[in-house]
Amino acid sequence: MSVIVRNSFGAIAVNKGVIERMIIEDMLRMNSILMLSNKKGKPIKEKPTPIIDPDYFDAVEVSEKKDQIKVKIYIVVKNQKNISETADIIFEAVEKIFDMLRLKKPSDISVKVRGVAGEMNGVIVKRNIDIVRNY
Repeated sequence: MSVIVRNSFGAIAVNKGVIERMIIEDMLRMNSILMLSNKKGKPIKEKPTPIIDPDYFDAVEVSEKKDQIKVKIYIVVKNQKNISETADIIFEAVEKIFDMLRLKKPSDISVKVRGVAGEMNGVIVKRNIDIVRNY
């Protein structure tokens, strides 16, 4: 996907699957404020296994066209949490991943809020809010 280092011995490249996995791991650490969801807003249940469940890859999309990288993350925000503050935390986490890999920042990062989890019985109120940060 993207070349990090090129020298006389060759190049080191990062696959988009690696970036997706890193984003998913960061999002799973934020389980107190959000849940990953699929495109339709169904939350992906946390599974306490050391292996990342393939279902989580439905929640994160990394795409590259004409040297522009775009990241989309589908979430459900937990109750009593501010959506814009949650989006800012996600933007910063994704930026750190790209900085750590020495990649240029994506052209845009989209946080797609598909619902808000209620306090009672885990009822999810559907939402369709897209928050985008452009670079």
